[in-house]
Amino acid sequence: MEDMLHLYKIVSLGFAYPEAGNFAALREILAGSDSSLEGALSDHVRGVKKSLTENGVSLEDLQSEYLSIFDVGGKISPYESEYLREKISRKPFEIADIAGFYSAFGFSMNEEIGSREPVDHIAVETEFMAILAWKEEYARKNGQAENEEIVNEARGKFLSEHLARWGFFFCRQVKELEGAPFYKELAQLLEAVLQRECKRYALDPSSFAKDMLRDSYGGVRAEELTCGVRFSECMEGKEGI
Repeated sequence: MEDMLHLYKIVSLGFAYPEAGNFAALREILAGSDSSLEGALSDHVRGVKKSLTENGVSLEDLQSEYLSIFDVGGKISPYESEYLREKISRKPFEIADIAGFYSAFGFSMNEEIGSREPVDHIAVETEFMAILAWKEEYARKNGQAENEEIVNEARGKFLSEHLARWGFFFCRQVKELEGAPFYKELAQLLEAVLQRECKRYALDPSSFAKDMLRDSYGGVRAEELTCGVRFSECMEGKEGI
């Protein structure tokens, strides 16, 4: 279970805007993250690490690339609610549902963080999954069977109702980009993580492998729909559910 925590953290930090703090934290996690992994996941983690270290990617280069790909109106949307599943957009309902998951597990907006992301950003959703993985492992190690079951159920529900439903298509778009080796490696890792999680919850990955329409957001996203909490802050004093 601990390996899923680190895998989700790598993905979350990698798909967040590459500010100095995120960039440094990502490099630190990558430095020792694949020692306990095997097979494809280990290969993908090494691929992400290699794309940063061997290619000499600078923070400024990554920032420029990120904005060209993921900024509002860019090539690929990192926001779940911009991908339509129905003829009529359900953005407000989807965002409210996502926010409800976060609130139930103590994952909330930090008002002191200036660069917050909306709750449906890929980096925020994967950070939430990292928190659930941590909480589930904590409950297991401390004999809290009821809490473990609650978190496990929530993790599977969030996966099936949100992250997996658009995550596979998001990964496919990133992998089809020209250039952008770091983000393509990161997408390969996220896809492998989603496949492993689907297997764990008896979900068929092929059921999520669908083309999706995009309804690009044209305005300024409201602050009440944003989340800026970091994993270490969310964990402080929140060992239980």
